[in-house]
Amino acid sequence: MSATSSSPTTSPVKPHFPRPQHNCLECKRLKRACDKKLPCGKCEKAGRNCEYRDSGDDGVFGPISAARDIHSLAFGTLLDILVHKQGIKEAISSYFDGVNTWFTVVERAAFERELEANWDNLQAETSAMALCMALIARPPNQKSSKGMGDTVYPSTKAILSLVQSKVPISTKMLQAELLVAMYEFSHSMPQQAYLSLGRCLQMTKAMGWHDPTFWALEKQISRPADLKLCSILCLLNVAYQDPATQGYPMNTMGLNLGFPIPGPDALDQFFPGSPFQIGGQNQGFRDANSDQMAGVVFPEAVSAWYLFQVLQHLSNPAVQDNDSRRELSNHIFRHMKATGRSRWRACDRAIGTDLIALMKLHQPHLAGMPDPLTMMIDPSHAEDTTRMRTVIDVIHGKAGKVTQIEELDRGAVDPSWAFAMCYASQLLISYGYNTLQDLNWLQKVADLRAALERVSRRWKIAEQYCRQVTIDLDNRLAAGFVN
Repeated sequence: MSATSSSPTTSPVKPHFPRPQHNCLECKRLKRACDKKLPCGKCEKAGRNCEYRDSGDDGVFGPISAARDIHSLAFGTLLDILVHKQGIKEAISSYFDGVNTWFTVVERAAFERELEANWDNLQAETSAMALCMALIARPPNQKSSKGMGDTVYPSTKAILSLVQSKVPISTKMLQAELLVAMYEFSHSMPQQAYLSLGRCLQMTKAMGWHDPTFWALEKQISRPADLKLCSILCLLNVAYQDPATQGYPMNTMGLNLGFPIPGPDALDQFFPGSPFQIGGQNQGFRDANSDQMAGVVFPEAVSAWYLFQVLQHLSNPAVQDNDSRRELSNHIFRHMKATGRSRWRACDRAIGTDLIALMKLHQPHLAGMPDPLTMMIDPSHAEDTTRMRTVIDVIHGKAGKVTQIEELDRGAVDPSWAFAMCYASQLLISYGYNTLQDLNWLQKVADLRAALERVSRRWKIAEQYCRQVTIDLDNRLAAGFVN
């Protein structure tokens, strides 16, 4: 027999894949046994996408020494919390459709483009940003898809601290820290928010934003998008007033630089093709629905500046004359009305900030006017009470809408309205019956308190405000003021 006829038939060699050491992502999420095949039996039977992750990508739940680098550690933590790419995209979309409409710190188009292009090699800063977006986009006490619940906050803080210790300071790190600070304050964690904002301030110093040359005109012309974002971030440094008693989230000038920073809208003229260019013939309109930095509108910048002026006015007795107060009040009121008539997608924060500024400005002058007849003698008192009635009516009208709209659940309602409702309630309790002569003050307080209870389902700080209103009202009624 020939050698050829006696040799066995050669069979094709099958590729060999190493057996995974850990359960697949789906079995790990569902806490079920996994046969560790490719795909595993349970995923194949259920028609699920079966994926495995390297042990070096175990995220914040694995030993730091096991992570290949900070980028894989941050990305692993992102997957630990949001499970897969689709979950991450949904969380980011929820953030942009909600919180980012009134706390505009990220350009949607640029971020989503970067996420898609670099998914297989995501940088640590991008993963940390996505985590912070998902954190503030979640309603409180809502369990994540992996049943982690409110451990998302400490997990996000932990990975953000690690990333900050490993990568250079950048705008992305400032954006992420601002999101965490807003989350902390909006959910009644003022001490943590204070520390987060301190880090934000130090980052702006390290990046040179406290140097006038950073904002030079030639840089505004050559880098309008970069400087517009920097201007927005400067104005979004959240500040606190009266920390011993009651704080509130607000837009104000967090950086006391001693020189003017160009407002975000002022930089629009330098974008290529902008209808706002100097000498342009077209009177264009900034599209609030644009996802590009050139189209982002920011009426909050003006509101922030006005609120800053009010706080400066109140802290300086030398300028507290009726004429300057009246002029400032008129400017704020006109801005509030113009913003409310605009076609901007989300102007809630700007209007809410204007209302807070007006109450702050006029409230000290309500004291000492228990007799309505005195208002006939001093016209400025009449102006104070008339404007305050208008402001309270606007806030009361907003409170009625808050109990009906779905935007609250997705975070599209700015939590500064909770402070505005609390402040309006306290003014009604103190001055509603006598000075403001509002016969319905008690019902309005009840309506505002009901709205605060509704808002507290989304922003926990409203619980604090609601309790304060209840205490103040009980004390007022106990003193014998029933009407």
